[in-house]
Amino acid sequence: MNAKMLSGIIFLAAVLAMTSTSVLGETVTYTCQYESYGNEKGLHKVQDEFKLVFVVDTLKGTAQQLTDQGKFEVEMMPALNGGMTLVEMIDGGKILTTAIDKSGRSVHSRNILLEGQVASSQYYGRCSK
Repeated sequence: MNAKMLSGIIFLAAVLAMTSTSVLGETVTYTCQYESYGNEKGLHKVQDEFKLVFVVDTLKGTAQQLTDQGKFEVEMMPALNGGMTLVEMIDGGKILTTAIDKSGRSVHSRNILLEGQVASSQYYGRCSK
């Protein structure tokens, strides 16, 4: 190996060592817990625990939802000033969105059709890393 090639390798190693992990990307797990929800009948307290878990790969710009049934890909859209929206489209045209702001506040919206009728709800809570 010649001196020029060696100095190039050392330079590349130094640049990589000084690059922050946020620039390189990381995998972050968000655990979201929801305490209340609203629907056409008003605002309600959640009776049974309602929790969503997402794994976000900031390098690839991808996300997965973790459930008891396995991992499911969701669309991840970062917000310009921090936070993100996660979108899941499931069978029959059901669309679920979860927005998480940079302070961890979250809203999970269900906009679905059940038996040809609109059935929507929004859950309010917090997500932690």
